[in-house]
Amino acid sequence: MEILIQAKKTAADPRIKAYAQAKLEKLTRHFDHILEARMELSTERNKSLEDVKVAELTVHVTGRTGNILKAVQSADHMNEAVDLVVDKMVRQIRQHKEKLKDHRHAKAAAVAQAPIASTDAVRPNGVAKIKRFKMKPISEDQARDQMEELGHAFFLFLNEDTQELNLLYRRHDGTLGLVEADLS
Repeated sequence: MEILIQAKKTAADPRIKAYAQAKLEKLTRHFDHILEARMELSTERNKSLEDVKVAELTVHVTGRTGNILKAVQSADHMNEAVDLVVDKMVRQIRQHKEKLKDHRHAKAAAVAQAPIASTDAVRPNGVAKIKRFKMKPISEDQARDQMEELGHAFFLFLNEDTQELNLLYRRHDGTLGLVEADLS
């Protein structure tokens, strides 16, 4: 992870920079796919209050879209602003990780139902496509629901009751038929 710390309009105190550097290095404990962390330190003048110290943190994480997470916090002292912005970023990183984790689980579930391999070369016997699926046992009701969800006229499944291959199909009159394979 590349760490950049800069001060707007003034030079940053070396102690503050070292403090911020140490805090930013700890971000990798929460997520190890951080490419860059950029912190900008500044002081904002406020008419009604004393000067406010502002820490702005931008973190670039790996991903298809090059995700960028941003956080801004202000406080009376720069160390406090750094602590607050890093805490805020840790929460964002955790949310990002959860989103990735949920996305992976959804993708894994989709892959479990997706074909493992397909071949598009036409065989001499006229077969143009071959699909292979990992079959996990499901009920007839689940098979019917999946067939309807996919919009298919038939659905091959491993029956959880009989542990045999079954073929559920839609008949011409709209009712369903079930073919039970006898492997004995």
